[in-house]
Amino acid sequence: NGAGNAEIRFLKDFRLSLNNTVFWGDYRGTTTYNPWYGQNASQKGHVYKKHDRTLTYTLQQLLNWHRVFGKHDVEVMLGHEYFRYRYYNLNGDKLKTFSYQTTELNGAIQVGNAYSYMNEYNTEGYFGRAQYNYDNRYFGSLSFRRDASSRFDPAHRWGNFWSFGGAWIVTKEPWFKVKGIDMLKLKASFGQQGNDAIGDFYYSDFYNLTAVNGEASLAFSNKGKRDITWETNTNINTGVEFELFNRRLTGSIEYYQRKTTDMLLWFTVPPSLGYGGYYDNVGDMMNRGIEVNLDAELIRTKALTWAMNFNITHNSNKVSYL
Repeated sequence: NGAGNAEIRFLKDFRLSLNNTVFWGDYRGTTTYNPWYGQNASQKGHVYKKHDRTLTYTLQQLLNWHRVFGKHDVEVMLGHEYFRYRYYNLNGDKLKTFSYQTTELNGAIQVGNAYSYMNEYNTEGYFGRAQYNYDNRYFGSLSFRRDASSRFDPAHRWGNFWSFGGAWIVTKEPWFKVKGIDMLKLKASFGQQGNDAIGDFYYSDFYNLTAVNGEASLAFSNKGKRDITWETNTNINTGVEFELFNRRLTGSIEYYQRKTTDMLLWFTVPPSLGYGGYYDNVGDMMNRGIEVNLDAELIRTKALTWAMNFNITHNSNKVSYL
């Protein structure tokens, strides 16, 4: 497992960050079963070998510009990220072992099963973010990212996702003079994320290679859907944060709404079609709720602090389209 990073500062306000990680994992395993008793006794001994290898790496480049002038604080970031995953698997077994101490395939005479396969997954994204705050009183942010996933057909591989938000610390206003309120912040945000968690290659038809009369034959096993694409989660949050009575009571109250569109679900079809179903963007779902979180210091002395937390959430969920 390795990681490396470099940072280059130039033109006073610019910073280029390069972050890279690599993981290489190897597993080798042997399983043996004795030839005399138990569920494998009829096989007169059994030895099983497995080897798999996992290789992943992430390459990230971030260009950041940050400037403070007077009470204005502005920061802009542009970035690119690439992720690659490869998995290799090899398995084999033989039966009727020569000795109960056998741990190698050459120590058995009857060939069992032998198979190997490789799996792969890639993502790539371009993104940007702009942040601004004035006098640590007004805050705003805007971001955009464009992501691609190898789990979708090349014609439907890219998705676009936005987010923006803002906050206002009311207690920093000169006119705000309310006794007992140490901090009061109002905030709101809108954001989108993409989801591609359906497994690999489901935009393509699947076939199994089988033997028919000693010859290789392809048997249809799964129907692909070429126009499947990103599932999108759109989140809206509004709320208030507060600190009261010399920070003896702090907390937040938030309203959230999460709408999931183009839900990636398994769509079942009649077995008479020759296959069980396929993945498709077939649903929308809405989550709404309110969450309240309170932290209170009931006792605060030099010798003892007693604090308590209270949290409650009300949530409603509805599938609006399927």
